[in-house]
Amino acid sequence: MQYFKPEEFQGWFDQLSPALKSNLDALRGKWGRPIVVSPAPGAVGRRLGGTATSQHNVDRWGEVRAVDVMPYGISTASDARLFRCLAEDCGFTGIGFYPDWNPRPGFHLDIRITEREGYVAQWGGVKQNEEQVYVGMAEALNTFERAGG
Repeated sequence: MQYFKPEEFQGWFDQLSPALKSNLDALRGKWGRPIVVSPAPGAVGRRLGGTATSQHNVDRWGEVRAVDVMPYGISTASDARLFRCLAEDCGFTGIGFYPDWNPRPGFHLDIRITEREGYVAQWGGVKQNEEQVYVGMAEALNTFERAGG
């Protein structure tokens, strides 16, 4: 990888899907700013437990197919929209936007197999009453915009 070091992936580097590595590096090149792999537990690989169908779940897929990242430069909803579009252009087929992550908004990026050519699963996770609630991508972007992003 040109832009990332193995140690950034919480010990899961060798289990990362080659396509995930390639797409992530391509995205970093197109974004032109640092993209930090989230330090949160489970942000890269996971074992069975939680959601067994998660693209992070190495036991389910035989490889890690997802990573959670916090790109630098996401200060407006337009920035987040651009990052989402670039992620899609780089081949990610699952994209989640989380405007409330700390210290900066973040994205879930995965390489799930989709039933329809060109389909990209998209969603958002926003805080409501101190709990994360899943919503559509447009609603997550609008929530971020209303909050000053």
